[in-house]
Amino acid sequence: MKGRTIRLAYSSSTEVLGQLMRFKDKNIVKISPKNYTLNNGVECCCVGLKSNDGIDFSVQAYGKEARQLHEQATMMATKSNNASLTIPY
Repeated sequence: MKGRTIRLAYSSSTEVLGQLMRFKDKNIVKISPKNYTLNNGVECCCVGLKSNDGIDFSVQAYGKEARQLHEQATMMATKSNNASLTIPY
């Protein structure tokens, strides 16, 4: 279903990213720039993923958790040698 949003309960964005990446059919394709802030000064990180069957995923975090998500996503993307990764998001 195109455009469908599914919301699940997780304790952190890094947990969500870890769960999504457990399956090898997904690649991180975009990560927002390090220390990216919104107009209101809140730090934000958005990670875009794409599965082999064409489904897009997005994981977002704000504040301190944004820094943790950026660090984890960058590490995972580097480990997987993802050639399609683009920064900024």
